[in-house]
Amino acid sequence: MLSDVAEFVVQGITVEGEIFEPSDWPARLFASLPETGPGGKKDYTQFIKPDVIDGDSSLVVRIALKDAHPQAFAIIKKFITENGLMVRSGRGARDAEQTGKYLAYGKDRRDPKRNTW
Repeated sequence: MLSDVAEFVVQGITVEGEIFEPSDWPARLFASLPETGPGGKKDYTQFIKPDVIDGDSSLVVRIALKDAHPQAFAIIKKFITENGLMVRSGRGARDAEQTGKYLAYGKDRRDPKRNTW
């Protein structure tokens, strides 16, 4: 499903169209991820970026997280599934090559209701 994209956007909206609460869910999800660095530091900044998109709390996740930190990727995937959140693709792989680790996303992506893993 995600082979042609570099990132995906987890929207703070359920597949039923409801706003997901609490609004700080991206920060809470981030806090639940395992520690990765020395001294218990969580170093996911090049893979995960919380943001507000169209007024909704969202989380932009780079697909590279799956290989770099599979446990963190699995936690995010489980969170999406359990809470029925909408997901849409972000930048394509070609776009990401041009901008490196910096996250970006567009509004003109696939239908977020077609969440399939």
